[in-house]
Amino acid sequence: MKRPLRILCAASGGGHVEQILACLEAFAGCDVALGYYGYPNFDDFSHPAIARMRPVKFIGWNRALMALTQIVGFFQWLWILAIERPDVIFSTGSEVAIVPIIAGKCLLRCRTVFVETASRTENPSRTGKIVYPFCDVFFVQSPALLKHYGPKARYAGRLL
Repeated sequence: MKRPLRILCAASGGGHVEQILACLEAFAGCDVALGYYGYPNFDDFSHPAIARMRPVKFIGWNRALMALTQIVGFFQWLWILAIERPDVIFSTGSEVAIVPIIAGKCLLRCRTVFVETASRTENPSRTGKIVYPFCDVFFVQSPALLKHYGPKARYAGRLL
């Protein structure tokens, strides 16, 4: 029997996770794990369509602490990628998506899908600009963003 498609979702808290949840119906029958910043308000989060929760240490918001979060997160993401062995990495954003998309694409040859956050209607996010070259599929939720990205950017409507 063929194993189900393994999908690793990567998202920051709040609206990014809400957008992931809006997409879960499309992953029916797949083995889904969620990698996310381990905010304290996420300690009790669960969803029936998500098989495993993989927290990544979040250290802080100021520039120095965010840099430290990215360094620590880099090694945690490598571990998560090694144990999850995803076929697809899917993200709705924030900087938490950078490492798994780039490492997953370059090291594991995963398919990568990124959905630019719904809050970006006129200008692309920094994360979107960084991960765009590494994505197999790249969606924007505002048609105005199509002019900021290359030919693989697609507008298919809004998630929320």
